[in-house]
Amino acid sequence: MSFPATTRMKKSPATLLAVLLTGALVSALVPSANAAPAKIVANAKCTKSAALAVDTKTGATLKCDGKKWRGYKAATSVLAIASAAFSPKEEFAIFAVPKNLGYFKAENLTVSAVPSTGSIDVVNIVSSGRADVGVADLGSAMQGIEKGARIRIVGGLVQNFPWAMATNPAANIKSAADLKGKKIGIIGFGSGSYPYTKAWLAGNGLKEADVTLVATGSAIAPATEALMKGDVDAIAYYTAVYASSEFLGTKYSYLPNPAALTGVRSLSWIVNSAKYKEDPEVYERLIRAANKGLVYSSTNLKAAVLLGYQEFPALLAGATVESKVPAAMAGLKAWLASATPTTGDPVSWNKLSDISPEDWKKSQDYTKAAGTIVSDIDLEVFLDRALVKRVNAYDRKAIVAAANKQPK
Repeated sequence: MSFPATTRMKKSPATLLAVLLTGALVSALVPSANAAPAKIVANAKCTKSAALAVDTKTGATLKCDGKKWRGYKAATSVLAIASAAFSPKEEFAIFAVPKNLGYFKAENLTVSAVPSTGSIDVVNIVSSGRADVGVADLGSAMQGIEKGARIRIVGGLVQNFPWAMATNPAANIKSAADLKGKKIGIIGFGSGSYPYTKAWLAGNGLKEADVTLVATGSAIAPATEALMKGDVDAIAYYTAVYASSEFLGTKYSYLPNPAALTGVRSLSWIVNSAKYKEDPEVYERLIRAANKGLVYSSTNLKAAVLLGYQEFPALLAGATVESKVPAAMAGLKAWLASATPTTGDPVSWNKLSDISPEDWKKSQDYTKAAGTIVSDIDLEVFLDRALVKRVNAYDRKAIVAAANKQPK
């Protein structure tokens, strides 16, 4: 299977507006990697080996090799996204924003994004080497590892459980028991929607055989239509797409998640194990740029959405930027709430990408309950927690200040 690289269409007036607005954003920003001494330039002398700084002339990230500050060598990377259709969520915050604001460039990286049919597909794409890095549900990554996938987990992305079971408010479904013998719409059997639904059923005393699962696709609109028409009785999707749909007037009722799902992790960073072994620094650089995107997007939703539409103008589907931005902001806000800490502000977020041993165990228990894995996956073998400190080595204050200079 082959995947198209990110494409750009001929600019419509609406897209041009986004370009003009985001052009101002780009010119206003000099990406900053960390709180480095004020005057650092490439090839200047240094003594602290492996320390990071910023080139004050170019904004590039510099690394001390024990003698001089040097920029990273050029590298390319393909990022697999766990969605067949892009929308205002991770593809905006961790790809479009860092790409268009020069965060990848500061790391001397050229990054492209490819879609997939879901988390299991991302695992397969990364394992086969068709993508270097991807974001997939932690449970799907654990399943892949158990089945021999050539991947390594290098950090977490979505840290607050994002999946929810929704029903039609007009339907007489008030509890999980009411779904016995009914149909549940899931994104697909290769998506994190599937293990979520199995774990949700198990947590409510049901099993997969008690319901009929129907693949309704990654887009929320057809899934919602199926729900409202009664073709399915519930749908299992994530908060970001529900939020965008609700902003446009759709009403859902939600069945509570079982207590066992509290603290379970979702999208996580996975890499091809062979490529990671060859040059782990490339992935450190990519995730550092992505984390800058998270900080910037959380500070200024509107600016992040405009950058997203600049990168993916096809998502406008002939509509104006102004008409698309409000719903997109609602969706991105909900997604960011799942991917960032519930306490503190962006300046204080110095542990993005971390997965604690406690969360790892909760996620493993969840994945077992879903029937996705049968054995324990050793955190120390397959998760690179040493990466966390370095991917957060940049000046968050500078990112926040730059985001605050733009209209909100």
